Amino acid sequence: MNGHRVGSIVLVTGGVALVFAGLASGLGYSPGGVIASGAAIVALLYAGGVWFGGASQADRSVLLFTRALAVASGPLAGRAVADLFASGMRAGIEEGCRKALLGEPSRFTCGSQVFTASPVRSPEGAIVYGVLLSGTAARADADATLAS
Repeated sequence: MNGHRVGSIVLVTGGVALVFAGLASGLGYSPGGVIASGAAIVALLYAGGVWFGGASQADRSVLLFTRALAVASGPLAGRAVADLFASGMRAGIEEGCRKALLGEPSRFTCGSQVFTASPVRSPEGAIVYGVLLSGTAARADADATLAS
């Protein structure tokens, strides 16, 4: 489990306990107070999930990444590229991304997914970023390469 997930679980658990204790106490620990506390907690958790849950649905088919192998822009900015994929794929994805940052474009398969990693160069020729294509974007890249 990632460090940010552990921290989130600890904070949510503490928040739920405090809200429940506060509301139940304020309503005299009656059955109605316990039900109202539970309803308030469910509403807060639902609202938080809707508010903060959008990033997990973000498109991962085209990722611009930095030298630190973190997503450079978009709703997933700052997240480690490898953390966006299943744990069995992470080593292969990191290897492909590192090759791209060394100037070696590569096409590779992890699990059943096809990936393409390529360097992004500045006008002077320095490698400033890398780009990782996956899924249909990687297959379209492969098809275009074969056609030319």
